[in-house]
Amino acid sequence: MASRLKAIIFVLISLYSLSFYGQGSVEGVVTDAISGESLIGVNIVYAPGKGVVTNIDGFYKIELENGSYTLTFSYVGYISQTKEVNINNNNVKIDIELKITTLSEVEVVGDLARSRETPVAFSTIKPVQLEEELASQEIPMVLNSTPGVYATQQGGGDGDARINIRGFSQRNVAVMIDGLPVNDMENGWVYWSNWFGLDLVTQTIQVQRGLGASKLALPSVGGTMNIITSGIEQKQKIQFKQEVGDKGYLRSSLAYTSGQLKGGWGVTFAGSYKRGDGWVDRTFTKGWFYYLKVDKKIGKHIVSLTAMGAPQEHGQRRYKKPIATYDSAYAAKLGVTKKPGEYFETRYIDTVSMVNKGLRYNSDWGKYTTLNGEEITLNDKKNYYHKPLFTLRHLWSASDKFYLSNIVYLSLGNGGGTATKKSVNPTYITEEGQIDFQKYYDININNFDSQFPDEPKSYQFLRSNKNNHNWIGLLSTFNYKLSDAFTLSGGIDLRRYVGTHYEEVYDLLGGAYTLDSRNSNRDPFAQLRIGDKLNYYNEGIVEWGGFFSQLEYKIGNFSAFFNLTGAYTGYKKIDYFAPKELKVGDTVLAIGYGQEVEYNGQIYNENSPGLEWAQSDWKWIPGITVKGGVNYNLTERSNIFTNLGFMSKAPVFNNVYDRYSVDLLREIQNEFIKAIELGYSYKSRLFAVNSNAYYTVWENKPGRPVSYPINDDEMGYGNIQGMDAVHMGIEVDFAYNILDNLKLQGLFSLGNWKWASADSVRLYNDNNQLVQTEYFNAKGVHVGDAAQTQYGGSIRYEPIKKLYVSGRATYFDRHYADFNPFDLNPDKNPDSFDENGDPVDAWKTPSYILIDFHAGYSINIKKVRFDLRASILNAFNELYVSDARDNDSYSTTTHSHDAMSAGVFMGMGRRFNVSLKISL
Repeated sequence: MASRLKAIIFVLISLYSLSFYGQGSVEGVVTDAISGESLIGVNIVYAPGKGVVTNIDGFYKIELENGSYTLTFSYVGYISQTKEVNINNNNVKIDIELKITTLSEVEVVGDLARSRETPVAFSTIKPVQLEEELASQEIPMVLNSTPGVYATQQGGGDGDARINIRGFSQRNVAVMIDGLPVNDMENGWVYWSNWFGLDLVTQTIQVQRGLGASKLALPSVGGTMNIITSGIEQKQKIQFKQEVGDKGYLRSSLAYTSGQLKGGWGVTFAGSYKRGDGWVDRTFTKGWFYYLKVDKKIGKHIVSLTAMGAPQEHGQRRYKKPIATYDSAYAAKLGVTKKPGEYFETRYIDTVSMVNKGLRYNSDWGKYTTLNGEEITLNDKKNYYHKPLFTLRHLWSASDKFYLSNIVYLSLGNGGGTATKKSVNPTYITEEGQIDFQKYYDININNFDSQFPDEPKSYQFLRSNKNNHNWIGLLSTFNYKLSDAFTLSGGIDLRRYVGTHYEEVYDLLGGAYTLDSRNSNRDPFAQLRIGDKLNYYNEGIVEWGGFFSQLEYKIGNFSAFFNLTGAYTGYKKIDYFAPKELKVGDTVLAIGYGQEVEYNGQIYNENSPGLEWAQSDWKWIPGITVKGGVNYNLTERSNIFTNLGFMSKAPVFNNVYDRYSVDLLREIQNEFIKAIELGYSYKSRLFAVNSNAYYTVWENKPGRPVSYPINDDEMGYGNIQGMDAVHMGIEVDFAYNILDNLKLQGLFSLGNWKWASADSVRLYNDNNQLVQTEYFNAKGVHVGDAAQTQYGGSIRYEPIKKLYVSGRATYFDRHYADFNPFDLNPDKNPDSFDENGDPVDAWKTPSYILIDFHAGYSINIKKVRFDLRASILNAFNELYVSDARDNDSYSTTTHSHDAMSAGVFMGMGRRFNVSLKISL
């Protein structure tokens, strides 16, 4: 009996010991609740001062002794979550989906794709990448780290960046902020200088390539770029950041979020100021950014008011130059055998003797000294603009199944760009290659006209081309979960846009006035002062009514969507400089200043009642988009998807009306886009890869309306229609977690983008009479303006906790110069065709590779966090052509489709950026 009792006691003691010294683990994956993508660097704290972070796949694992723990999952910009876990000699798996602070709103209107569910190709830029790699660049530049993207800074002006996706310019890439479209309503362009500072409040950026999954009727031929801003965080936070960069660049930023306040209130504020001299000569920059968001929760309702804007001004380098102007040795390597002066176009700024001026050379500025001895340095090309955006949002979560979002928004744009009124000829160029404003000033102050002998008349002056707008819109979206498998969403998209365009006197350069006869409703001898309008003054009105609907299906491993979208676009133009119009019966009389018109025995003049501004009738054009896709998860790690779609897209305003009148252009037609895409993805703890192939047919792509001399006294005007192109290619990106603290990422993109059309452009004179037909043949010529081959990779290493170093390399090749299809005329330019009669390809720029380095260290001192970061861009000072124009008429007079005939922008050399952020 005693021995049996001893055995029992021994077993109990052993079990107690095992339980005391027992241990287990908890592991899982942390993902974004919307996109489904893994989140890197999420903090998981299980005890005071103890925790781990997720790796490149969002995976974490914690070895724990037996007991009860509270795990806290936190990530910048996301709502923290806590989980209770009991460890008792077991392994527990906890997967977490973190929601961003604006989740409900994004779910309804954001149209973000979700990994292993949404059947489209997409890439997501997370806040940590923006923080580490943006380095005072514009947002598009960081997107070169995604496949199929080519972004450049063009002439080097701050905010003058542009982006191409799959060979389509940003006019055909839909850019949205929190689900709202921001592409210009008249020409589709996006002016990134208007969005300076947006990185300060950006939660995530998702680029969907191809037609994408957006429900709206958007110009998403190449893709969709959606920037999601931060919402109200759970806790109060204050951040201050100071950046220092090349050429006197300084930027100071401040951000504050109140956290969730009593009564359901919340406030977020951010502001930033920048200044700098610019890497390119005289491309100075000065700008502000402000952002204010106020939220109020009322039961199941959230009301949000947001205001943001970025008033700025910056110097520009507008026109490309011959390669030898920058570097003659580099030009010689590319086959240029002549000096610029032997083939340079002299109609514009002529730098005949200018070679080896360096990569920073900018001809668009000069100096002069006034009579009182003041020396003035003046930019010929300067951009200044302010485009505030105001939104009022209402989100109603009626139930777990039904959401309704209503957004009213207002955009008010004001500003323009300056330039000399007359073209600058060689007489007014200094030996240094700058504009000789001194000569202009000296002429102006002594230029007295007999009609106005008391004041000097400006022979040359600076004008400003103003492009103001008022844009108001309503976006109403619902989302209804019909069943466990089906979700229906839809809504309306209403917009009204009024663009006001005119030229005004900006700087008279010592003179007192100028004259202009283009305004038919003003005395042609009226003296025009600074701020007065001249040359042209018109309004473009765009009204847009759209509907959209989308049905989504998801059950088990299968998901699909079908989208039907329509838009009815109306255009109208008013010309305030054309003679006013008077309707007399069925006849319209045009009456300008000082004119008298006799009709049916009645005399009419400028004071006759009933006169109206010259204006067009409304031109309404319908458009439609039909698209759908399916995704199937083969296993827990891999999935396949496909999507296809058709889009009938109304032409933009600039392809509807003649530039200098209210006349409709001839042969206005819709563009037609047909696309199909296939993709495969694989994801494991150590390795993830996304791959896809696409095929896009673009029919009836419009070119810029052209003017062409018919003879010495007559011009012909035409609308380039009927150009077709085929864009196909493959894209791959991958990530490999070599070690927990060593991560490798890579990408490659191979495109084959070619024009597939030969057509005629019909030219009409001022009386809308057909006067000439010009044939062009671009069949088989590569689409230009973007690299068709792209390879890239990055490696990121954390030698110790909170210290990182990283490097990124991106290689671009098969970048063909942009070209004018009119050059490919076999009658007028036979040298543009080979012996078989096929058109010669546009010049292919040299391949190049850019390498950037980044490093940073974070430290917490009590409750204050310090983040110190440094970046070196183009670390090896690569010499390369970033943008090129084939047979550039602004730069050369040759038509040889090679380096000699090209006008180019050279890419920026080595730059640096250092920043310190303090978070409370």
